[in-house]
Amino acid sequence: MMKLLPRAAPPPKPSREDCFFYHYLDFPDEEPAVGHWDIRGCFDQYIGNYPLKGKTVLDVGTASGFLAFSAEAAGAVVTALDFRDVSDFERVPFAGNLHHVDRETWDRQQRALYYDGLKNGYWYAWHKLNSRSTVSYTPLRELQYYDEMFDIVFAGAIIEHLADPISAIGAMCRKAKEAVIVAFTPVIEDPAPFMSPMNPWNDPEIDYVWWRLSNGLYQRVFANLGFTLELRPARAIWKQGVSREEERYTIIARRATDVEAKPRLMAATDPPRQKFMGKISTLLSRAGRAAQGSSGGTNRTP
Repeated sequence: MMKLLPRAAPPPKPSREDCFFYHYLDFPDEEPAVGHWDIRGCFDQYIGNYPLKGKTVLDVGTASGFLAFSAEAAGAVVTALDFRDVSDFERVPFAGNLHHVDRETWDRQQRALYYDGLKNGYWYAWHKLNSRSTVSYTPLRELQYYDEMFDIVFAGAIIEHLADPISAIGAMCRKAKEAVIVAFTPVIEDPAPFMSPMNPWNDPEIDYVWWRLSNGLYQRVFANLGFTLELRPARAIWKQGVSREEERYTIIARRATDVEAKPRLMAATDPPRQKFMGKISTLLSRAGRAAQGSSGGTNRTP
């Protein structure tokens, strides 16, 4: 039996005063929700103009749901995915930061100041927009324990906020039948495979951004997972302080191998395994002779 991702039961509509919105959102009968980023009217280019109609979509890191609701409006059947709790968040460590010195207190404060409001923002919009999307609060590291797959998996501007972006890409690829879309992400234009910090990591106030990956590293990781890569320019408007339009890349990774292909298990006759086992056998043999030598004649029969 297929093991599906767990879905959250829709709660009653929260009060708007209890909501936090990461993206601007338009509602049919009231003022728009104000957020950090505004991608209204440019969702299609944000996801690389990838067709979504009739597709099943997993929106990784949904936040207050703009991408999920936009995909649904484009004709997709959407599952929104987000962390289960702030205890799943990691930060760049600084000796004086609360996240580092008192994680329990940091978790409690973040739930009250940010995460609970973000979840409320999603469910408020879900009710206002009469959404049929479903929500799963499942950490990326746990996706491998579920069989459910989706035509398209996309994630908007979250790679730079993850301590381990490579494993995250692997988790997303495992769930995608057709394509993975990493939308609006900073890319180092270099064919060499590497990643570097998003900033100098010298400001404890900016401990929530981690890595920027090179084009070569994206190419290598996705190729390892059976995907071909295409980069397209994408833009969004930052609305905190001085408003500005930013341009980054959206990565479209299309599956090139059969999603139903059976995983290759290393056989005992594989040359690499034979070589490895030969070394292990040699080491064990040497260890055995050394043990016999150190015991002298104490085990001889009188």
